[in-house]
Amino acid sequence: MSVYASNATALSAISALNSTAKAKSQTDMRISSGLAVQRASDNAAYWSIATTMKSSNLSLSSAEDAQGLSAAIADTASIGMNATVKILSDIQSKLVLAKSAGVDKSLVNKEISQLKEQLQTVAQSSNFGGQNWLQTEAGQAPKIQSMVGSVTSDAKGDVAINVIDFDTAKSNLVAKGDASDGLLTRSYSGITKSGAAYDFHLLNAGSQVPVSGASSEIGVSNSTTGDEIDGMISAVNSMLRGATDAAADIGATSQRIGSNVTFLQDLQDAYSRGVSRMVDANMEEEAVRQASLSVQQQLQTVGLNIANATMANSLKLFR
Repeated sequence: MSVYASNATALSAISALNSTAKAKSQTDMRISSGLAVQRASDNAAYWSIATTMKSSNLSLSSAEDAQGLSAAIADTASIGMNATVKILSDIQSKLVLAKSAGVDKSLVNKEISQLKEQLQTVAQSSNFGGQNWLQTEAGQAPKIQSMVGSVTSDAKGDVAINVIDFDTAKSNLVAKGDASDGLLTRSYSGITKSGAAYDFHLLNAGSQVPVSGASSEIGVSNSTTGDEIDGMISAVNSMLRGATDAAADIGATSQRIGSNVTFLQDLQDAYSRGVSRMVDANMEEEAVRQASLSVQQQLQTVGLNIANATMANSLKLFR
């Protein structure tokens, strides 16, 4: 005859101990990872939303990086254009000086030539990452530059890129392909008080650039008439207006890019806070729960030992 002894108390203690160990393992995992929702099985809805928002946040981060490059290009062009406005103002003042009686116009022309060389240097140096809004090379023409403005996503998580466009035809100073594309290389009609008209350009971008008509390069000599100087002053005034408008356009574009960068940063922070609220563990609560489960585990282990010891003592009676 076989006799099977079953320790119901011990079995109950083991079941409780296993349950506590499982709960403690989950709490330990939440504390170590800092996440209350790590898998879809933890909370399918929260996990799905958080995963989509994290993906969107990565897209926003990439857009912010792209905007940083766009901002640098626009800022470089803005610095160059502001310098151009100042140099053009200086050239204008030199031309006014050349009309004064007794002035050696050849010396004034040397100063004007130096200022024109500065303009060439400014246009060439306003380059960031291979992008130059102030100069086009031979075979090139001004074009619309598209820069990342922002990134949006719909309810399905589909991402759309919004762009900011800037037409470099507004800011191109030196055109080495077609003189008429450059603010400083194209020809301007200078109207004098006497009604005479002269065609002038400020810079020659290179021998390969044809300057249309009978346009003359701005410069003075002791034989230059006051009427011609008036025409030059009128032409430089037109260039100065164009450069001022271009500086304003670039500044507005730069400001728009900067505002979007700030917006994207704020949006990323908002996304991160939203994800955190859904999936992050409350570390204070988890720490208290961990301590409580540790105590339960210890007590249940003691209870299991007592149950086993009681069963062992009872079995001795049948020996």
